Amino acid sequence: MTAVNLRTGKEYWRYERREPSVTMHGFPASERTVVVGHSDGRLVGIDLRTGKRLWSVELREDGYRSVELVGGQVVTEAPGAVRAFDERDGRSLWTVKTSESCPRVIVHSVHTLPDHLSVIPVICSRKGDITENDYLLLGVDNRTGKALWRQPTVDPNRTFWSDGHTLAVPDPDHPRTVRLLGMNRQGVSPRSTLSLDEGSVVAGGDGTVLSAADPKEGSTDHDTLLRAHDARNGRASWRLRAPTGQEFGFPEIADGRVYVVRQPFLDEADAGRRVHADLIVLDAETGRLLHALRLPVMTAPDDHDYYDKLDILDIADGAVSIGWRDGTGDLLVATD
Repeated sequence: MTAVNLRTGKEYWRYERREPSVTMHGFPASERTVVVGHSDGRLVGIDLRTGKRLWSVELREDGYRSVELVGGQVVTEAPGAVRAFDERDGRSLWTVKTSESCPRVIVHSVHTLPDHLSVIPVICSRKGDITENDYLLLGVDNRTGKALWRQPTVDPNRTFWSDGHTLAVPDPDHPRTVRLLGMNRQGVSPRSTLSLDEGSVVAGGDGTVLSAADPKEGSTDHDTLLRAHDARNGRASWRLRAPTGQEFGFPEIADGRVYVVRQPFLDEADAGRRVHADLIVLDAETGRLLHALRLPVMTAPDDHDYYDKLDILDIADGAVSIGWRDGTGDLLVATD
């Protein structure tokens, strides 16, 4: 793992473990610390500025490990539990046990809310079989580790946080219906619902929920229309249609803006094609176009499938990460 200057590419420092059988499964960073999760169960805290190792913890559990770094706490899984450590010294802060029906836990993400509440979506395998999963929201007091509530949910990859305490969740019993759920220390409560005749929710943030569809074809392969909804009441606020022959990738919302790639339709005949696409930036509340940036030419993957679209992968410090939906051919664009 290397740390480089975002604008010049100059390398600051490098971290490496030389055991060939050990892999890294994640390295989230805060403004001070990088935490590396390893396949042999080791967690390592590194000073972001110097690259100096600060601490190491042995969790004694091999295999895939998710690591989240939020609010000064490193949150990861342990057998039948979720654990938190201090990001600067690695000391154990708290442990939340799951039920006997959830012996194998994977932490999907961590969201900090007011009143010292952390909401943690977890993937819970049935009887230790990672191929059969249940999904759970844990409400945890992030000072003491006390479990305040547990709420069954759907696959966390299909849910989106639309503001600091509202989660957009597909209703498993009613197709094309999305529930907006409010969270606090007392539990989960319904706020409103979105009825989507076509398409699905693709992004959330800053009080906005975005859905995408192709109304003309009724297809999930091409998103030609973005619709924005107010997270407070579910009402539609604006829509944006792509020009003929073009579509949108998956957007992201950050700092009151919507970031999305606009690109031509692609099919199996376009393998190896040089693709001209644009990054567009919209005001999240109104949909007003703020910026449009022509991207460097990218080459369509040789193996055509549903994933032949360019998506926003991450936004941080004036840089936007863009890549094919299957994670290949990633591109980092630094822009003001």
